Amino acid sequence: MFASPPSPLFALGLLAALVSAPVAAAESELLHTDHLRSRLVAASDAAVPGQTLKLGLLLQHDTGWHTYWKNPGDSGLPTRMDFALPDGLAAGEIEWPLPERQPAGGLVNFGYSYEELLPVSVTLPADLSAESIAIALKASWLICELECIPGSGEYRLELPVARFTEPSAHAEAFARAAARQARAVEVDARYSAEKSGVRIAIPLAGPLAETFAAGTAGWTLMPATPQVLANADPPRFALEDGQLRIEVARSEFFAGAPERIELLLSNGERGYTMFARHKADASSEATAAGAASTPDPSRSIDRNTNSGAQVGLWLALVLAFAGGLVLNLMPCVFPVLSLKALGAIESAHDAAEMRRHGFWYTLGVLASVLLVASILLALRAGGEAIGWGFQLQEPGFVAAIALLLFAMGLSFSGLYEFGAGITGLGQQLTEGGGRRGAFFTGVLACVVASPCTAPFMGTALGAALVLPAHEALLVFAFLALGLAFPMLLLGYVPALARLLPRPGAWMQTFRELLAFPLYLTVLWLAWVFGRQTGMLALTALGAGFIAVAFALWLLRRAQGRESGALPLHALAVLALISALALPLLAPRETVAASGSEAKALHEPWTPSRFAAHRAEGRPVLVNMTADWCITCLANERVALSSSAFAEALEARGVVYLKGDWTRQDADITAYLESFGRSGVPLYVLYPAQGEPIVLPQLLTPAIVREALEALPPAAAGG
Repeated sequence: MFASPPSPLFALGLLAALVSAPVAAAESELLHTDHLRSRLVAASDAAVPGQTLKLGLLLQHDTGWHTYWKNPGDSGLPTRMDFALPDGLAAGEIEWPLPERQPAGGLVNFGYSYEELLPVSVTLPADLSAESIAIALKASWLICELECIPGSGEYRLELPVARFTEPSAHAEAFARAAARQARAVEVDARYSAEKSGVRIAIPLAGPLAETFAAGTAGWTLMPATPQVLANADPPRFALEDGQLRIEVARSEFFAGAPERIELLLSNGERGYTMFARHKADASSEATAAGAASTPDPSRSIDRNTNSGAQVGLWLALVLAFAGGLVLNLMPCVFPVLSLKALGAIESAHDAAEMRRHGFWYTLGVLASVLLVASILLALRAGGEAIGWGFQLQEPGFVAAIALLLFAMGLSFSGLYEFGAGITGLGQQLTEGGGRRGAFFTGVLACVVASPCTAPFMGTALGAALVLPAHEALLVFAFLALGLAFPMLLLGYVPALARLLPRPGAWMQTFRELLAFPLYLTVLWLAWVFGRQTGMLALTALGAGFIAVAFALWLLRRAQGRESGALPLHALAVLALISALALPLLAPRETVAASGSEAKALHEPWTPSRFAAHRAEGRPVLVNMTADWCITCLANERVALSSSAFAEALEARGVVYLKGDWTRQDADITAYLESFGRSGVPLYVLYPAQGEPIVLPQLLTPAIVREALEALPPAAAGG
């Protein structure tokens, strides 16, 4: 008890102490970085089980500096937040407050300056029993004035768990951020994107009717979906027929019309966000159909850059069948076709057997392609960023196929003749004239064809991935039918079968000769595996090849033995298991760019690097490739690595960016999808001004030279 009433100064100090205690527990330490002060804060002084906890990154920018919204605009990068929370807790997405429109020269960016809070919501389980929760956050951003500086920070905050809570000292900042959240509205908005501009029609329903009853003064439009609208072009509003109509120039980076785009209407104090669905003008659909009906990818430049969504089902089916048919001419399928040719020659003068060959081979191709397509569609539906040939992004799959083909090559060379039993699995399945051999030769054709692509395939498979699942599977089925069609034709047209040579002793020589394409395929797969995993794992795969050879030698020694065969078989099985385990279990390295690559013509493609070069107004050639893509490697050897190519790039001032899809890369997958593609290769030439040009999937030096020479010469010193 106090002997006398406390003085007013003491009372104020006590009050300040009582207020300041919970505030200190609701914020992390202040982090000072270049031109930015930041800290993790909470809206309340405690976490209450069963309620939503509001957290946020409080940013205080130096005067003139800014960070970016989720769509940064013509340059910049959005701020990213990655929370580490106790089990059972998960942070939602950043609840972006209304951004500012920030002109910079001829560009316009969207972001934040001064002080801004980026809130997120965390739902707390009702049975949360801990005394406190520890929260960790890693954040990264790009802060810019005239120059840009990447920044990052780590924050820690601990909040007590309580039944009741009080607002923290930052509650007001959360209230301001909440007041500046855009309100989501459900309206049937549509847009079209033509060369003349993007036109948007938004029905004035619900809160929009009242808001725009007084006109559109003070309102602006900001696209949350990038590369569709020109950010620097001021939107032109009109109120007509109960709709808000908006016209904006099309982005110079426009590569295709997404199925829907997200838009933000804002007056700086209030905002509405909505999605607009694409509705192509009739004239553009006719143009696209006309362009697609006369494809000539081997001789001309494909300037149709529309997305796969604009390719109709029937056209996709035709292109898929044509692509599968042409795929037979690709080098990756050659070893398998050689296997099939052997079987066909053996049955050439038995019409019934030839039909069975064709039917079961087609069935094998169809079943395996549909299986791969089903897995692909299921994984994509689950959020995986993958495309055609995705299985070759898994080093274990590459190693298994390399070991299988190596074993087949050794058998072709006469090391061992496969018989019955599990050790014969592989070649036994694919050799011989029976239904099983024909079926599994078709399966193997699908496996080895997946790293190849052919003209027409890219557009067809890209369209398939945006179609409903049953229509997508139909497109893949037509691809399989095209791949199997030559063998099917051979089986059902006896006149063609009679053109094949008669079986004889020469077939043994031919069989031994076929081992060498298999060895070359193994060499290529080993190289791909080494690029994916590093030298140590590649050495382990080499040991696996030796183990396979040792196993086959043991099996040959066991053949014909009446006693002592069992230990040899057991040892062979152990060697085969070791062959597969060695490359799978070997430590994998992070493969760095080699010295030769560092000196190469290209720069690695990243979204930020691409955007930076385009912001500078430079022409850019983008090459999306993968080490396991034979078509990609052939194009680079033939058309993208010569001195003439280098001189053409320099003469036109073209920046050459290469995106490596050897391993999964969500950014590259998204880029491919923006062109309606599901796999590599993809070559896109961006002039300094104008629309991007998609080059054919099979390149020649003349095609590349023609495309580059169409650009204006580089400015002196540029």
